[in-house]
Amino acid sequence: MTRGEVLRYAIAFALRRARKIIRGLKDGLTEEERYAVADHVVAQLKDRGDPWRLNEEAPAAGPPSK
Repeated sequence: MTRGEVLRYAIAFALRRARKIIRGLKDGLTEEERYAVADHVVAQLKDRGDPWRLNEEAPAAGPPSK
């Protein structure tokens, strides 16, 4: 999974409660709408020179540190 894919998932997850911060949005965003927004954000970041290296593999999650 690339860094961009991880970011996409995180954005889409965060948008589940977008109704609370977007005035006038009567219903929450659908899953399809959330991922469309997330895809657009990741594409925009990649278009800006990609200093975040979004096409690289994301580091594997290790065990929690104590």
